[in-house]
Amino acid sequence: MTTTDVELAALGLRYRYERERTPANHEDDWRRWLTTLFPAYIPGGPDSFADHHAEFWDWIWTLKLGEGAPAFVAIWPRGGAKSSSAELACCAVAAHKSRRYVLYVSSTRERADDHVGAVAAMLEQEDVGRAYPGLGERLLSKYGYSRGWRQNRLRTASGFTVDALGLDTAARGIKIESDRPDLIILDDIDDLEDSPQTIAKKIETLTKTILPAATLGASAVLAVQNIVHAEGIFARLAGIAEEPADFLADRIVSGPHPALRDMAYERTDEGRYRIVAGEPTWDVMGLAACQEEVDRIGMGAFLAECQHDMQHGRSGMFSHLDFQRCAWDDLPELERIAVWVDPAVSFTDTSDAQGIQADGLAADGTIYRLWSWEQRSTPQDALRRAILKAIELGGLSVGVETDQGGDTWISTYAEAARGLELGDLEPQQLPVFKSAKAGAGHGSKEHRWAQMLADYEKGRIVHVIGTHETLERALRRDHKPWDLRDASYWSWYDLRRPAPRRRPRTVYRPTFLSR
Repeated sequence: MTTTDVELAALGLRYRYERERTPANHEDDWRRWLTTLFPAYIPGGPDSFADHHAEFWDWIWTLKLGEGAPAFVAIWPRGGAKSSSAELACCAVAAHKSRRYVLYVSSTRERADDHVGAVAAMLEQEDVGRAYPGLGERLLSKYGYSRGWRQNRLRTASGFTVDALGLDTAARGIKIESDRPDLIILDDIDDLEDSPQTIAKKIETLTKTILPAATLGASAVLAVQNIVHAEGIFARLAGIAEEPADFLADRIVSGPHPALRDMAYERTDEGRYRIVAGEPTWDVMGLAACQEEVDRIGMGAFLAECQHDMQHGRSGMFSHLDFQRCAWDDLPELERIAVWVDPAVSFTDTSDAQGIQADGLAADGTIYRLWSWEQRSTPQDALRRAILKAIELGGLSVGVETDQGGDTWISTYAEAARGLELGDLEPQQLPVFKSAKAGAGHGSKEHRWAQMLADYEKGRIVHVIGTHETLERALRRDHKPWDLRDASYWSWYDLRRPAPRRRPRTVYRPTFLSR
């Protein structure tokens, strides 16, 4: 055999090797196709898929261009590869040309844009370009300008399109030129804080605007999310809400699949929660990984986000706690005191309650809940009580949530402080007024409460016996009023921030007061 023959034989072997590892040659086997083309997203290899993942990919592999399919609803736990599977599904239908136009829908445009951006990153990988020329390249006009490769739209040279759409910005008659979507993906459309009115509006937008935009008789719907709301869209699609969904009636429902079946846990003497039993539904989310998630986000959030436990999904998130308590005589020395008011703007039979929480921070980082009060009363009365309690406990300030009422609380604070019996206290020694707005980056009520819950679950909050039952009732109940619960968040948040180097900056100090 000549040198040339040897070289040609080597080239032939290399060609056959490259051909064998080319994803296009594994299109009948989705496991091989995914792990060959997207190994970074499937680190466990072909055998790492759970049964519900296999059900999902079997459905994707049955899609054919121009043919309709029943909707597929994947209700999997947080961390269960929901969104990454949906994003990879975009790549799969594009590569196989089983779909031409995908509409990727989330609760907000920003979330949908993020998902479309992830799809773009997948399509731009070098292996994708080699296996499917034109799939990772931008569609260009005859003048060489891009016809759609931006944050909210991908249009590839192979003729595939993905559009991002938020339920908050959805519009009628969605189409590109003569095309309508033949695959609609619903991902992250429920939110924890959705009100009944918000849910109704989302369903109206979905059923009257988005779903009718699809190609009739030749489209499919893929919906992925964990259950974050007991009456949300996914709870309705799962048939576990009071009012099941009457849309997507032909749906295949995968789940709800928890991270662990038959889960059991216990609270240690140190106040931490430990998972003691459970069967993982996916080996990648085994007991060790689930315990790590519990340690990171807290048991309440884990039960809601990973186990679909609606008892912990909204207002009942504190109901599983065994609150730590201590007597006043057992209090350690406290380094800082925080007193916060969550006020109601009026005083009528239908008004919300006024809530006041006073807390102290010990040197070891433990927060001691010193005094709790919740009643219907006037705003002035609530602020007067808060000022007097701050004086009694040695607090330097009184904080007020000012989402309702705004700057008028400054004058209300002045009225409450006027005429107080101050004894030997000088006016400049009075607690100063400070404020916070929940809408200024603190998230929804549930998001704020969940942060505080994690501290409870780590044993870093202790209730001082006295008014503790008032606070514990407020934390455990599953209905309004939320005022004391909100006030307890603000006092907790205040103490968890770094200590100020000087007396708190204030908008107002009532220096006019006399003794």
